[in-house]
Amino acid sequence: MSDKVLQSGTHIARYDAQKNPDDTFEAQVFVRLSREPELAETYIPVGIFPTEAEALAGARERAERALKEHEF
Repeated sequence: MSDKVLQSGTHIARYDAQKNPDDTFEAQVFVRLSREPELAETYIPVGIFPTEAEALAGARERAERALKEHEF
C-alpha cells in the first residue's frame, strides 16, 4: 500500500494533496471499506493550504479522524 493510505480494521482512508492553478494545494481524503473497490470511495474535502506539506499533514489528520470516528 502507498504511504498515503491508512487502514483501521476493515476501513481504508486514502489521502492526497492536489496542486491548484493558483499554486495552493487542496487536501483530500477518500474512505471506503477495504473489501470495496476504489470506485466506492467517499470523498471528504479537507481544505486549501499554502504548501503541499501542510496540505498532506491536514489530509492525514483528517483521514485519521475519519477512521477513528467511523465517518463513511
